[in-house]
Amino acid sequence: MLSPLEGGQGDDTPAQATVAEPAGVLSGAVSQISVTAFVVILSAGIARLFEFFDVRTAYLVFLPVITGACAIGGVFLGMCAAGLSALALWCLFLSPDGFTAPGRADLAHLCVFVIVACFGCWVIDGLRRTREELSRDNAFLGRKIALLLRRKKIP
Repeated sequence: MLSPLEGGQGDDTPAQATVAEPAGVLSGAVSQISVTAFVVILSAGIARLFEFFDVRTAYLVFLPVITGACAIGGVFLGMCAAGLSALALWCLFLSPDGFTAPGRADLAHLCVFVIVACFGCWVIDGLRRTREELSRDNAFLGRKIALLLRRKKIP
């Protein structure tokens, strides 16, 4: 018998475990990556629009996409967004002839961008995990307090 603190229902019925289906997880990951790719393409369009107005902020436009993807989908989705953003920067903004090797300065800027994006993903993922742990701890303490408050007082 599991107690309410251990995940049981409070009576003799054990808690039922839910098992995620691999097909559902895979389709969810594919849809998240495709939405991330769409937002990266949208950001590339915004960066091109900024270039039209002589504002050179191609790198900065992609950072909110990376941080948002990491905050919503975790570190894997954040790294996918960082990789897609680096690829978009390389193909659309650094190389005038498409997918050719950029110059040393552009390559250094791209490397710094990728390092900053990875660091941001690491920080956001750490904050996300800490929030989840605190949420679990608060739920456990809430159940424990509710159990203690339900006890009868001995006269």
